[in-house]
Amino acid sequence: MKKNILLALVSAFTVLACVGLAFILIRQERKLDELTHRLPTTPTTSDQQQPAIPEPVERVVTKSELWRPIQERVKDTVAQVFSQILEFNFLEPYKTPNQYSATGTAFFISDEGDLITNAHVVNQASTVWIQIPSLGKQIIDVDVLSVSPERDLALLRVKPECLKTIRAVLGTIPYLPFGDSDAIKRSEEVLALGYPLGQQSLKSTSGVISGREGQLIQMSAPINPGNSGGPLLNASGQVIGINTANVPDAQNVGYIIPINDLKNVLSDMRTMKLVRKPFLGVLFNNATESLTELLGNPEPGGCYVVEVVDKSTLSMAGVKRGDMLYEINHLPIDRYGEMQVPWTEDKISIVDYVARLSVGEQVHLVVYRNGERKELAAQFNQAELPAIRKFYPGYEEIDFEVAAGMVVMPLTLNHIAGLSKSVSGLAKFAELKHQTEPTLIVTHIFPNSQLYRSRSIAIGSTLNEINGRPVHTLQEFRAALQKPIAGKFLTIRATDNVARASDNVFVALPYPKVLAEETVLASTYHYHLSPTMQAMLDTHKSLSEIAPAVTKPGALNTVVT
Repeated sequence: MKKNILLALVSAFTVLACVGLAFILIRQERKLDELTHRLPTTPTTSDQQQPAIPEPVERVVTKSELWRPIQERVKDTVAQVFSQILEFNFLEPYKTPNQYSATGTAFFISDEGDLITNAHVVNQASTVWIQIPSLGKQIIDVDVLSVSPERDLALLRVKPECLKTIRAVLGTIPYLPFGDSDAIKRSEEVLALGYPLGQQSLKSTSGVISGREGQLIQMSAPINPGNSGGPLLNASGQVIGINTANVPDAQNVGYIIPINDLKNVLSDMRTMKLVRKPFLGVLFNNATESLTELLGNPEPGGCYVVEVVDKSTLSMAGVKRGDMLYEINHLPIDRYGEMQVPWTEDKISIVDYVARLSVGEQVHLVVYRNGERKELAAQFNQAELPAIRKFYPGYEEIDFEVAAGMVVMPLTLNHIAGLSKSVSGLAKFAELKHQTEPTLIVTHIFPNSQLYRSRSIAIGSTLNEINGRPVHTLQEFRAALQKPIAGKFLTIRATDNVARASDNVFVALPYPKVLAEETVLASTYHYHLSPTMQAMLDTHKSLSEIAPAVTKPGALNTVVT
C-alpha cells in the first residue's frame, strides 16, 4: 500500500516538472520572436537604405570657451594707465604738493582715442600716459578731459601725435561697444579686465552678477588695486560696467559702476571739466501712517521733508519744509524715501535715482502740503551747490590767504575730513543745514609768530571777526585785515572748535610786529607774500619799521619781540 502511494507521488511530481519545463521553453521562444520582429530588416537594395539620424549629444561649454573669442577681440581696447600725482595740501596749501605715482586701467570708447577710467586713478594728476599691449612699453600721452569724482568717472583722450602712432601700428583704434546695464540680472556671467597690482600684462577674471548695492552693481569677481577703471563685459563682449572698488576683508566681492550711469553724463563730460551730481538741497525723514493722517495727506504717504536749503534746486522749485514728496518723474516714492525703478529688481533711494540725472534735466515732482496736492518742476544745474562742500583741486579754484602768522581758507568738507579727529567742533559742518553759509577756517599757525605766541587761537578755529568786522569770505577777510584798530592793533574773534570752550575767543596782536615778522615767516617757511600782505607792508611801511629788524631771516628760532 505504502509502495503504491509513493509511486503515485513520484509520478505526479514528474508530470508537474515536465509541464513547468515546457511552459518556460514556450515563454522564451515568444520573447525571441518579439525581439526578432523589432529588429529592422536588412534592405535588399541601396534605394531602400535610410540615412542614420544621430541622437542629440549634450556638450557643456566651459567658461574659458565662452570668453575666449571675446578676449581675442579686446586685446588692444584695454590700456594700462600711469598717473603722476601732485596732492594738494589742504592745511598748508603754500607747500609743494606731495608727489607719488598711481596705476590703473582704462578702455577705449571711440576711434578718436577717447578712453574711460575711474576718477580716483587720475585724481590730481599732473601727467597721465597709457600703454597698450601691441605697442609694448611705448608711452602714449593722454589728456584728462573731464572728471565726475562723485561718480568716480574720468574721460581721457590720446594726444594727437600719439594717436598717429597707434594708427600706424594698428590701423584703426579698437574700442568697446556699450551694453545695457539696466538689463543685467543676478547670476549673469561677466568678465572683468584690467592690470591688477600694477602688473603690465592684461588679466581677466570671470564671475557672476550678485545684485545691486546702492548706485553700484556687486559681482563675484574681485577687484584688485590696478583693476580700477577697467571694463566689465557681458557674454556679447559689450561693456556693462566699470570696475571701481573692492572690500579688503571680503572674498569674491567687487563693485562696478553701471555703464548706463556713464551714458547719462558722457555728453556733459565732453563739454565740462568737472561734472557733479545734481544737488537736491533737502533732508528727508521717514514718515508714518500717523504722520500722514496728521497732515491730512492721502495714504500710504510719501517721504517727509525736514529741511530745505535756500537757493537749492528743490527750494527754487517750491518745495517747503513740512511737505511730503509722493512722486518724482511719475515714479511713486514710499514713506521711506525709496522707489521702484525699471532698471533694478530692488527699490532704490531717491538720492540714488537723482544721481542718474544729468545737468539741465527737468524733473516733475508731486508733493502734498497739508492735504493739498501740488505739482512742481525743477531743473538741475551745476551752480546750485552749498558753500561748504568737497572741492577738487585741479578742476576748480581753491583760494587761501597767508597772513598774520596763519593760513586762512574757506571751510570745505576736505578740511572736516582731515581735522575731524582732533577738531571735534567741526563735526556740525558735516550736516547739510550748516553748509549753506561760507565760513573761514584757520588751517595752520606758524611757530614763533605773534599769533602762535598768544596761545589763544588753535588750528581748526573758525573766524568770526577781524578788526571788529564780520568775515565769512576771503574777500571780507582781506579787506578787514587792512583796517587795524586805532592804527596799531590787529584783533581776531574766533570760535574754538578744539576744546569747544567758547565761540567768542578774542585776541589782540601788535600790528607793527605782525607786519614786521611777515617777511621773516615767508623766508623761513618758503611761501610768497600774498598781494594783500604786500599791499599792507607798502601802506604801513612806517609801522613795520618800528619793530626791530631781524638779522637772520632764515632762522627758525628768530622771534620779533
